[in-house]
Amino acid sequence: MHHAGETPESTVAGEGSGLGARLAAAGVGRAEALPAGPEAPSGARAGGTRTGDGVAKAGAAWWRGSWVIPSAVAVVVVGCLGAAVLRFVDFSGPARSAQPAPRATPPASVPAPAATGPRASDQPVRADDDLDQVCGGTFYPAAPKHRGDSPHPMMISVRESLTAENRFTRTLNRIAYSGSAAQRRAWAPEPPRAQLVACLDLTGPGKPIRSCKAGAEKMSLVEGKYRLTVYEVATRRKVAEAALTGGDRACPFVILTSAGPTLYSAVKDQQLYDLLHTRVEG
Repeated sequence: MHHAGETPESTVAGEGSGLGARLAAAGVGRAEALPAGPEAPSGARAGGTRTGDGVAKAGAAWWRGSWVIPSAVAVVVVGCLGAAVLRFVDFSGPARSAQPAPRATPPASVPAPAATGPRASDQPVRADDDLDQVCGGTFYPAAPKHRGDSPHPMMISVRESLTAENRFTRTLNRIAYSGSAAQRRAWAPEPPRAQLVACLDLTGPGKPIRSCKAGAEKMSLVEGKYRLTVYEVATRRKVAEAALTGGDRACPFVILTSAGPTLYSAVKDQQLYDLLHTRVEG
């Protein structure tokens, strides 16, 4: 229902004018209020009809205004990011005085030297091989002590090579087995009953003696120089020490292929007995 003096076109024009005003009030860029229509010719009455050209102009103005807000938001975001970067990044670099001093590298630790000296065994003596170990630095606290009245049972351990560490037990058979039971127990004791060990070690050559045949070859026999050291089995305490030269100047009956090009004169049983009997029987 229309009031007098109004036409449908004037109502549409009024609505268009209201939309333009609202866009302008909302601040959408340069959006002007949508014109109600083409500019009326001079003398035309108010409330003229809206043409298609007016609608196209209003749409173009609204389209230009719709890009303003996103552009403004983008500018604000970029500005905030730039401020944050400038706040957390120091382009001037650290001051030289603030740089920490280089840390000194601690010297590499030097391992402690291996313990030397006699070593106690936590096992008792069971065999001749255990007594050979006394010559190498081991002692057996559970063994009988060298004290009290004689006899003092002794075993003789021999090394007759300058290069090998092999040892063997030597028994003075004439002394041990041609006398009393007491002498046998003293000079050929059971290993667990030994109080002393006599270590006989070849230390080097002496004067040349002769040449000995070994098959088609000839080998030189020289004086053998030895060291004789007597230890207590229970503590490896040194009881006696002597240097001697092998008195057996004859060529040996058996020559081992591992003996090398030189043969050494052996120590006679009588030499050992003369040096040891006071420690065993005295």
